[in-house]
Amino acid sequence: MIRVLAIACLAALGACQSPGPVDAPVLRENEFSMADVQVVTSPGGITAWLVEEDFVPMVAVEMAWRGGSASEPIGKDGVGWLLGYMMNEGAGDLDTTAYGARMEDLGMEFGCGVGMDWTTCSFTTLTATEDESFEMMRLAFAELRMDSEPFERAKRELIAGLNASEMDAKTLASRAMNDAIVPGHPYARHPTQQSVSAAGKGDVRSMMQQLMTRDRLLVVVVGDISADELKVRLDQVFGSLPAASGLPEPRDATPLPATRSPIVKKLSQPQTLVLFSGPGIRREDPDFYAAYLLNYTLGGGALSSRLSEDLREKRGLTYGVATGLSVQPHLWRWTGSSSTMNQTASEVVRLVRENIARLGREGPTEQELADAKAYITGAFPLAFDSNAKIARNLLGFRQDGMDVDYVQERNSHFEAVTLEDVKRVASEYMKPEAFTFVLVGEPRID
Repeated sequence: MIRVLAIACLAALGACQSPGPVDAPVLRENEFSMADVQVVTSPGGITAWLVEEDFVPMVAVEMAWRGGSASEPIGKDGVGWLLGYMMNEGAGDLDTTAYGARMEDLGMEFGCGVGMDWTTCSFTTLTATEDESFEMMRLAFAELRMDSEPFERAKRELIAGLNASEMDAKTLASRAMNDAIVPGHPYARHPTQQSVSAAGKGDVRSMMQQLMTRDRLLVVVVGDISADELKVRLDQVFGSLPAASGLPEPRDATPLPATRSPIVKKLSQPQTLVLFSGPGIRREDPDFYAAYLLNYTLGGGALSSRLSEDLREKRGLTYGVATGLSVQPHLWRWTGSSSTMNQTASEVVRLVRENIARLGREGPTEQELADAKAYITGAFPLAFDSNAKIARNLLGFRQDGMDVDYVQERNSHFEAVTLEDVKRVASEYMKPEAFTFVLVGEPRID
């Protein structure tokens, strides 16, 4: 699953931050409190967020390093994916077979992936085998083997995935969108058969040394482990990583103006995938919370959104339509997608534009804003009903640059948004002429 998601991250327009760990058992009701997050710093200076939970005898660790495939050297596209693949393919005295068998014996899970902007790893272990499991993870970071057989297998699998993606509508749409709005930027690059075939073990090791450094590292730990125990583990596992990286940060993207007509990519299939993208908002912008609520009304509220009501419920043009705020470190977009029959693609584009325009002119109603607030704040606790979910979501907060208190303060930011705030944001961002549309299929264009 981690390897499949890594390919998707390379092709996707939006940010991909986590490879997605195996879910741990569900915690007891009300066991986790928003105030339970501790900040732990090891003697070696490695900091982690910790939630102690001893009801389930397991420990879940989420790790992220700032930097991903957008930081790959020109002509080396794909080395990040190869790095993620190789992280559990042998370390120390254990080759691929022995390493995998040992993980299975210990009941541990460990996997890594490289997305566009983040390099991530997930780890879970039973408390009873944590000594051996943490040592296995340490070996991966300190003594990665990079044997020839798994390395060549990784390259074959990536090339096969790339070949298959040439017939994948989502991949074709994302690439076409990136080429249209940010041509030449690292976000518009992707691996090719040539770049992967040319990749060597030295390229992958260099990528690891540049990305997996202590100064770029974020760690979240949830489970049956104390702060004092965690301090030892942090230095044990990550102490061998390079202290700092000189890897340059990708430049901010400057999107081109929207195209007047939809971009069409031909693909023989009965449906057309409709992808649209317009100017978005930075995560740190004070208006982010108003924009998030506005997006719920436009297309983020599943069946309760305006687009779903108009395109799906009223007209039966699609099974689903969704929008979201794509917030990457160097590109901020308002994105959406839907699928429809080839003969109704133009109608879907027209209706999406009309709904965006109407929302920009009028803004949402008081009831729509109230519904958005109720759902977004009410659903928040559901993100913390298992060890894995707690770790995954806390890591996301760290990646967004939030303080440890954010888990307690988050809902208050949404509650403070007024109808006037959302209408002002709507008038600024809901401009159909600013949205680029990409159609993949055999659409009938009016």
